[in-house]
Amino acid sequence: MVRAPADWRSVLRRAEILVRRHDIRSLELLLPALRWRDVTARNRAVVLLARLGPMAVPALFARLDDAATAAERGGAADALGRIGDSRAVTRLVRALADPAMTVRRASVIGLLRLEAMNAVPRIARLLEEDESGGVRVIAAGVLGKFEDPRAVPALVRALVDVQWYVRQASATALGQIGDRRAMVPLENATRDPRKSVARAAAAALRALRA
Repeated sequence: MVRAPADWRSVLRRAEILVRRHDIRSLELLLPALRWRDVTARNRAVVLLARLGPMAVPALFARLDDAATAAERGGAADALGRIGDSRAVTRLVRALADPAMTVRRASVIGLLRLEAMNAVPRIARLLEEDESGGVRVIAAGVLGKFEDPRAVPALVRALVDVQWYVRQASATALGQIGDRRAMVPLENATRDPRKSVARAAAAALRALRA
């Protein structure tokens, strides 16, 4: 990562003018910004890349696949999800195996934005296997938003995850999906020693019984 230039706001203003014109030259200003250390500046560049739309997709694929820094790959995943181009689904699924947890998280969120139901089994596997609790909790939340019954077995097993926030997110997701296979595991989870998990399980049970 590199320090953002002192005039980064001016750089992004120039890029925004080009984006409004759908001018591909805006990529020359925006792609290097994915390496900037300043999170605010980098996030603004991501938003502008998303506004550029499908013409940015090939360049973002290249960054997602080959960029040296996690910030670049994560920014590319974020922008691809925001653009909403279905061509990105396969690349984002592949990025779920990225060594950086920030990239895996951005890819899960991108797949949700793309409404990529075919990615549900892969995200469910991420919930069960990823070493990062931060990734697992995002995966659980996204699976709940998909409301796909295929995720129920993984979410049930995640009710005993070592991290309480993953257990809580999994209980909430099961309530969103509404599959009655989860009732007994959720009843058990109402006795979780972490009160927030127990409350989430109780709320999920109420949703299933409604």
